[in-house]
Amino acid sequence: MKPKKKFWPLFLEALILFMGIPMLFYWDLIPLPKILVLILAAAYCGFQLWRDPDFGFGMLVKTKPKSISKSFLIRFPLVAITLVAITAVAQPDQFLAFPSNRPFVWMVVMLLYPLLSALPQEFIFRSFFFHRYAHLIKVKYGTILASAAAFSFLHIIYDNWWAVALSFIGGLLFGLTYKRTKSLYWVTVEHAIYGCLVFTLGMGNYFYEAF
Repeated sequence: MKPKKKFWPLFLEALILFMGIPMLFYWDLIPLPKILVLILAAAYCGFQLWRDPDFGFGMLVKTKPKSISKSFLIRFPLVAITLVAITAVAQPDQFLAFPSNRPFVWMVVMLLYPLLSALPQEFIFRSFFFHRYAHLIKVKYGTILASAAAFSFLHIIYDNWWAVALSFIGGLLFGLTYKRTKSLYWVTVEHAIYGCLVFTLGMGNYFYEAF
């Protein structure tokens, strides 16, 4: 087993990935499509994990549902009710407007969001983050909190507090799922379901800018 990497190189890497890039986007200093940068960041994370002999890519495709099905079935109705309530308060005129007014675009989003958004985000913020930095964070549940904070901070690029706050809560849920299952598959499924629900209910404009 390789010795764990030193703190400062990993700290600098995390600072660039999880603070530097979002801040540069927030200040409009990166003249590239967001989706392209997300994919490039995922490719970098994949390369670093590929170089690490302690990481097994087999864990990314674990699909056994026993460890998630019960907790997800309990959690999903609570999340759905909460999102409906938030939409009713924040954007009542947008409730279900997306699938009603633009059904074809809505269908495209439902099909592409899991692959182009949820998957690379979960690969970066859960698979990569947990493997790369967990040994640096000694506090119990610290990795879950840190990954949720980084995930939340990413959403400053949308310039609204709803995106930041909801992403932090989502990051906590996804972190708990990943810690329990160690499965990119299941945490991506959960992220995709909640994300598609957000767009369907009418909160999608808080999480979207043209690519």
